[in-house]
Amino acid sequence: MSEDRPPKLRKPGTGDPERKSTRRFKKPETNIREKLDSLELKKKGTDITSKVSSLKSKTNSLKSKTNKDEEKRDGPKKLGKSDTQPKESRSDILKRNSSQILRKNPILLIISIIILIILVVTAAMWSVDDVTSQNQTNNTKNQTNTQKNHFSDGNVSFDYPEGWNITSRANSTNSESHLLVTISKDENNSVSIFREDLGTQNFTYRVSAWRSNIMKNGMIYYEGGLTMDNQTAYELMANFKPGDKVYATRGIALQKNNILYFIIFIFDDPLLDYSGEMDKIINSFNVTENPI
Repeated sequence: MSEDRPPKLRKPGTGDPERKSTRRFKKPETNIREKLDSLELKKKGTDITSKVSSLKSKTNSLKSKTNKDEEKRDGPKKLGKSDTQPKESRSDILKRNSSQILRKNPILLIISIIILIILVVTAAMWSVDDVTSQNQTNNTKNQTNTQKNHFSDGNVSFDYPEGWNITSRANSTNSESHLLVTISKDENNSVSIFREDLGTQNFTYRVSAWRSNIMKNGMIYYEGGLTMDNQTAYELMANFKPGDKVYATRGIALQKNNILYFIIFIFDDPLLDYSGEMDKIINSFNVTENPI
């Protein structure tokens, strides 16, 4: 009998109380889990964001620190560079300021240029005056030195060696042939200057007569020409014996303005020993008289 019985149907709302309880609490459990999960994610998210922000702040602080450290490191370098740069002097500052002022005020620029020109001209005039005065003093000194060993009588002028003295001088120039001056080192060494108006005489004829007179008491060993006072003159060299003693002589005949000048050197030593003294007289000899 029991086998043929139909199964009993359960009433709704009845059954296992545990199942009911489980059914009732399934949805709330899932909701709680979801909420917990969402809370955990949120917490994790918030933790991540906070960590990220903290990392950013740390990196920023590290950057700022590194920048500060670099600035500290670079600070002395920059200071060192500024120290190596040359300091601007007061003159440079004045030049810069003055140039700026002159650019703004062209009238001041013109005035400064005029003042500069006046200063330059004044300095140049002072320097010229100094040079001129110095040259004048030098010329005066040179004239004083040369005047001590210089002869001039209005007819001729020349320099003569130091230590030589004027021993004879003509008193008149009216005669046709006369001695102008004799300058001696001593009684045996001298030079004499003669002046002769040729008139109608020929230069060659007169020189030939003079040469013949020397040949009477001496021997000529050289004859030639030389330039004296921009004129071609005749010269001879000879050994001359007017008495018991033999002298070395050198004679020069110069014609200028129809006047004949004789320059006669006499030495008791060879002519070569007095070449410097003779050159001093010959090279400085000038005819100063003007023709009538």
